[in-house]
Amino acid sequence: MAEGRALRDGVQAAFATGYKRLHIEGDNLIVIEALKGNSATPWQIKYIIQDVHDMLNQVKHAIINHIYREANMVADWLSKYGHSLLGNILAIECCNSEF
Repeated sequence: MAEGRALRDGVQAAFATGYKRLHIEGDNLIVIEALKGNSATPWQIKYIIQDVHDMLNQVKHAIINHIYREANMVADWLSKYGHSLLGNILAIECCNSEF
């Protein structure tokens, strides 16, 4: 469920920023396949996926791809780093040298 919420938050942020062409990549096959409509959506993420679909219906172009976790090390690092922070931070405020 966390992956679904992160997807929704990311699409919502991109949409709010004004992006109309999105390339979505994720390493959670269940979420990606549900979003693409290639499999039944698990009930736990049904409304999250519906929210994402509603937002994607308002963009000009969206590409959705599954990638293997090993190819997603940057997202994994960002996720762990984000969970280590207290409070809110904007991406432009990130000044960690590992980034």
